[in-house]
Amino acid sequence: MLQLSWFQFTLLNSILITLLNFNLFAFAYKNLESFWLVLGFIFGYFALIHMILSLIFVKYLSKFFSIFFIFCASLSAYFMYFYGILIDTDMVQNVAQTDMKEIKDLLNTRLLVVIFFIFLFCILVFKIRIVTQKNMLKQMGIKFLNVFLSLVLFLMIFMPLTKTYIPFFRTYKEIRMFNVPFYQIYALLRYYERFLKPKPEFKILSYDAFKEDNTTKKLLILVVGETARAQNYSLGTYKNNDTNAYTKKDKVVFFSHFYSCGTSTAISLPCMFSVNKRKDFSSKEFAENALDFLQKTGVNVSWYDNNSGGCKGVCDRIADKKFFDANYDEILLKELESKLQNLGTQNIIVLHLQGSHGPTYYKRYPENFKHFTPTCDTNKLELCSHEALINTYDNTLLYTDYILSQIIALLKDKKDYESAMIYLSDHGESLGENGIYLHSMPYAIAPKNQIHIPFIFWSNHSSLNEKLSQKKDLEFSQDNLFSTLLGYFGVWSSFYENKLDLFSSKENP
Repeated sequence: MLQLSWFQFTLLNSILITLLNFNLFAFAYKNLESFWLVLGFIFGYFALIHMILSLIFVKYLSKFFSIFFIFCASLSAYFMYFYGILIDTDMVQNVAQTDMKEIKDLLNTRLLVVIFFIFLFCILVFKIRIVTQKNMLKQMGIKFLNVFLSLVLFLMIFMPLTKTYIPFFRTYKEIRMFNVPFYQIYALLRYYERFLKPKPEFKILSYDAFKEDNTTKKLLILVVGETARAQNYSLGTYKNNDTNAYTKKDKVVFFSHFYSCGTSTAISLPCMFSVNKRKDFSSKEFAENALDFLQKTGVNVSWYDNNSGGCKGVCDRIADKKFFDANYDEILLKELESKLQNLGTQNIIVLHLQGSHGPTYYKRYPENFKHFTPTCDTNKLELCSHEALINTYDNTLLYTDYILSQIIALLKDKKDYESAMIYLSDHGESLGENGIYLHSMPYAIAPKNQIHIPFIFWSNHSSLNEKLSQKKDLEFSQDNLFSTLLGYFGVWSSFYENKLDLFSSKENP
């Protein structure tokens, strides 16, 4: 019987999985166009795989995971290489719904050879005797050392090249689909979630919601920005570039200490509209949000979106919604102008911007907004100086500021409405500080730039401007948005919290 130590068995599997990811490395080479960067990527990937396998290869389960991973990786790599397909949730669905005729059509000598070698590997794994240390502490020590050394190797490769790798992964998001067998396992789980797992019952929360004032004409434009960080707002203390040259003229109220619910759109967007606070929010929530409450009590709700990620389920029950895929956010102004000609008595219009989405910051604004130079006109951030990167990002903020000033101008013309505009970003952004770029870091360790966001308010109602001006230097977060939206329209509910409503006369925490 073949005998291998636990370390040898784990190392062998790490090497095999790394080799089976040749499609992944070919994709990386095609787009990175650098042998050394790809070589670093391969060794970094190996270190990460070895760390993962060192954690999950435990007694009695090592052989199972080995066979399962190699089986999935081999078949996935085969179909990706010979048929050019990517195995996602939809592909798993196709496989689940295939019939015997389609299976026969796929069978050929190549596939049978691959299946034969997988079968041989399975027999080999079954025959291997994995030798572990009899002393449990020694075995745990070996496992810990493998994990630690793998992590150190990964960080030694990855950290000096974050300026290249992070924008690369953000630009080519499809690269994750080449990661065998882990993306395919994820796709399988997603298939289960979408098609097999019993659906949770949608929670109706607005049973007790009511609004007494249904005659005052009100209009609120809620602008949800993308990837804007408060540090670069000249409405605050930022001095490098005047990123708020337009809204300064409108005497807007800028909140200097406002924080996001998450570090990505997928978390922050549904969280800010949820009845739950950040600490209680779950991305698996399936319940009514603030817009449902408003709609149920007679407020006309509209959602216009130019962000590629969509509304993340927030606008699912809104009839008046439109999605765009325009280069610039000005398309939303045209839609807003049209909507303002056809308003109800009380209205909220949500505009979801593409804002400052990176790493292609230079694509987020027209040429005539290239005010701050030099700029970084590429998604390969490693080719740009820090000054050029900051200037390009600041140009995106200036363009968003122009959009906000145009919205305010439109609201000024609606003199028969009590109108207001709220702007807040979904999350912030890192621009190379401490070697970190973009966003989506775990909230607990995220740098402040990824969670400290701008919040801007304007109203044609002077008492509201004055009320919020008194609070602009206090600390708030997206937890305040739910009660603030209900408070603006005078909607009461047991979920409404007066102390979190920015329009309330009560002292806010």
